[in-house]
Amino acid sequence: MVDQADDDRPMRSHARRNRDRILDAARDALNGTGEDTSLNEIARRAGVGIGTLFRHFPHRDALLEALTQEQTGALCTAARRLLDAPDPAAALAVWLRDLVTHLATYRGLSASLLGGNGLGNSYQVIDAAATALLVRAQKAGHVRADVDASALISLAGAVSWLVELGPAQVGRADFVLTVLADGLRAGD
Repeated sequence: MVDQADDDRPMRSHARRNRDRILDAARDALNGTGEDTSLNEIARRAGVGIGTLFRHFPHRDALLEALTQEQTGALCTAARRLLDAPDPAAALAVWLRDLVTHLATYRGLSASLLGGNGLGNSYQVIDAAATALLVRAQKAGHVRADVDASALISLAGAVSWLVELGPAQVGRADFVLTVLADGLRAGD
């Protein structure tokens, strides 16, 4: 993807550098303190003014979406590969683990994604991937028919919250995901 200015011209090199510096600073800040880091602090760390930050990212969620765009793409690529897996329920469980890992990348990301705070494109892409895997598993009779993609994403968001609590909770999150996968299975 080539960065574009608002009028569809390619972004000038110094504007692209500023954008990259903002993304690097945001990545570092959000890895440390999470979504609570102020945009002023991110601009300061990037060595740009707040106006420059807002020209590139008009709100916090635009910045979060840009930070996670590559990972969201990788998550969806993994979903497409898993559509060919022999066990649709196992493929769905693997992808849910990937989703939890993705959502736990930055503290507060799952809340932004699930709260409808402007990460709409990311949510739609993830929802489409979840739907494809879920429908395949349901058609095979492996997963409950009353579950929808929105429920799966919400459950993964809840598990990612455990991961955000710290390293001590990662094992707990893995156990909860196992219980979740078992609970999704269709009854005999």
